[in-house]
This record gives sequence, C-alpha cells and structure tokens, in this order.
Amino acid sequence: MDKNTILKRIRTNNNLLSLPQVLSEVIIETSKEDYSADKLGDIILKDPSLTGRILRMSNSSFYNRLSEIKTVHQAISVMGMTTVKCLALSTSIFHPEQIEKDTGVDAKKFFTYILSIATASKKIAIAINLKSPEEAFIAGILHDIGHLFLMHYYPAQFVEILDRSKSGKSLIAVEKEILGIDHTEISEEIAKTWKLPNEILEAMSGHHDKEEYSNNTIKNIVKLANLLVVDNFSGYEVPINERIEGVCFFSELLKIKKKDVDEIKVSLLQDTLEFAQYLEVDIMSHEEMLTTANQEIMKSYLCVEKLFKERQELSKNLLTEERNRGAIESKNIAMATLSHYLNNAVMAIFGRTQIVKMQLEKGQHDIVAEKMPEMIKKIDESVHKIVAVIEEMKEVSPIDQKKFDSMSKAMNIDDRIEERLAKMKEDAQLHEPVA
Repeated sequence: MDKNTILKRIRTNNNLLSLPQVLSEVIIETSKEDYSADKLGDIILKDPSLTGRILRMSNSSFYNRLSEIKTVHQAISVMGMTTVKCLALSTSIFHPEQIEKDTGVDAKKFFTYILSIATASKKIAIAINLKSPEEAFIAGILHDIGHLFLMHYYPAQFVEILDRSKSGKSLIAVEKEILGIDHTEISEEIAKTWKLPNEILEAMSGHHDKEEYSNNTIKNIVKLANLLVVDNFSGYEVPINERIEGVCFFSELLKIKKKDVDEIKVSLLQDTLEFAQYLEVDIMSHEEMLTTANQEIMKSYLCVEKLFKERQELSKNLLTEERNRGAIESKNIAMATLSHYLNNAVMAIFGRTQIVKMQLEKGQHDIVAEKMPEMIKKIDESVHKIVAVIEEMKEVSPIDQKKFDSMSKAMNIDDRIEERLAKMKEDAQLHEPVA
C-alpha cells in the first residue's frame, strides 16, 4: 500500500464512500457553473430523510429564524448552496454499520467525536464573529472524512493504525508509516473531488498540526476545536502539555478570550447532543459523555500532578545551585499547583451537581436520595480543600524572596495542604456540640 495508489483510487472513483444516488446528483448539480437552486431543491426532495434533515437544520437555533422554514427551496435560500451541499454530503458519514462491520470502531464514540468538533468549531466561529459560522460547522463535520475512507476501503490497515497508535505514536505518524499518507491529506483530496470551497478544503489538511500558522481562519478554528475535544474513539491521546500549548497558541491566533474558550468547553456537551438530535445521529448518551468528561478531568489532574512533582524535584536542584532563581521558580510552581488544586476541587463539585441535575430531570429521585450522602461527603471534602488552598495562597503569594528562600516547606505544597486539612478537621471536632 502506498500514497499514489490511494490517491489514484480517490481521483478515479466516481462514487466515494458509496454515496447514494441523490448525493451524487447533488455534487454534479452544484459543480456546474450555472447551477440552479430550484434544480438542487428538486434533487434533495427525492430523499425524504435528507429533506427532513435539511429542514430541521435550517429551523435550528443555529440560524435564529423568526419564521419557520417549510420548504427545501426556502432552506437553500436561507442556508446557501455551499452549506446545503456540505450538509447533504455529511450524511454519508453517519452510517454506523459501515464503521463497525469491519473495523470494530464504536460508531457512537466516533460520531460523538465528529459532532463535538463540529459544534466546537461553530461556537468558536461565533465567538470571533466569523461572517459565516456555518462553514466552520461544516468543516468540522467533514474534516475527518479521511477516516471514513480508510474504514471503508482499508479496514484491516485502519485497525492496525489504531493498535499501533495506542503505544504512544500519533495517528498521523502511524498512518504515514503504514500507508505513506495520513487521513488529513485523504480528507483534502476527497474535498477536491467533491469541489468543496477552498477554505473548507484547506481546513481538512493538516488539522492536527498544533503550531503551524495559517491565514485560513476556518482551518485555525478546526485546529483549535481538535485540541478542545478529546479523541475518545481511536485510543490515542495528545499529551496534555501539548494540548494546553496548542490551545493557547490558536486562541491567541484567533484572538479568542480565555473565558470564551472555557464557556465553549462547559456548554459543548449539551450543544453536541442538541445538534445530534437535529441531524438524527445516534451518539453517546448524556451520561456516557459526562462520565467520559469526568474521566478526562481525572487524567488531566494526574498528569498535572506528575508534571508538578517532576518540576518540584528540578526546583530543589535549582535552589541548591542558584538560590535566588530557584526561589522565584518555586513560588511560581507553588501558585500553579494551588491553582490546579482549586480547579480540580471545583470540577469535582461541578461534575457531581451535573449528575444530580440530570437524574432529577429524569425523575430518578430514588437514585438521587440513595447517592446523596456520598455526594455530600465528596462535595464537603472538595469545599474543605478549596478553603485550605485559599488560605495557602494567602500565605504564599505576598511573601518576599528572602522569606521564601528560608521556607523549605514552601517547596512541598502537598504536605502543606494535607496539614491544613487535618487542622480544619481537628478544629471542627473541637467545636462539635456535646450530646
């Protein structure tokens, strides 16, 4: 298997991914210089499922329409030919039997990943006031069409790629080793055969490059979305330090504020579920997505903890060799670690309140009552940790360098927090009312 063979197959195959007849006709019609919106509408009407999907999307909150769109021809007028064409093509992605049959990939996880990136792309586009945020949404949906191509035509090689990537190598690196080409190049080539707009086409290429500058805004949006969404279908995980650096780089490049990025991450789960309903795509449930999110929080915490310990040891060495520089570094590390303690305690509370909220909305009051003592205990522990962290911050932040030099304990935040928690517990016991 080599790159030229794969490219030849893409360029000479008139029906990539076994597109239904209606979608083939959509591509042909929209590729004409004198294409007709009326003709396009008539073609789409041949497929009731596609018709319904486009009407639901045109009436979604995405477009904020004051009046209902009732016909496909109206939808084309509102959404534009490019969006309708790309949305129609995106239906070729959502076929679980095609994915699971030969590769064993969990289709729900794959679709959740794709729609999460599409949703994140849309929200980023809106946050930076992009003129056509729907193009970012479409680019997000179609950017990994290369994966679908490999699953469809080279399932055995795709399974091998997933297996090898679990050892720590990136998907891109493994794909090039096995195929001589990666899925982002394949996505771009397919986009060319479908005659998609250049901005969307370019967004498909190199969307995993974390530090490559591009003047294509949609491409940068899709790159940032890829860093915000965890790949939960392939098994490959981008190292957290690389993910954080990439998010900072592209956020600055797109001039999007940190608070906007945080808001996007917080609302992403619910918005992804909403778009899945509009498109009638079966993805992971709210509970599964929430569980996955909590697992990622824990992984992030453990990784940060490991990084801190490594940096803590380095700081001790620096303190011995260059006391002044070591002191400054120690203070920075201490404050960063305390921030992570605070963040994880807050997220622990947030995760549990979301679970309770979800169960109450479903009427699962018995489950809530049963789990409440455990929930309260965990939340209480998190609150105590927050109080301890705030007290530690008050002591560490204002001290001068000379005092910091002499405070050997300032290098061991873990012990200091544990001491504070123990003291708080002891004080609470002393003030308990006597029965």
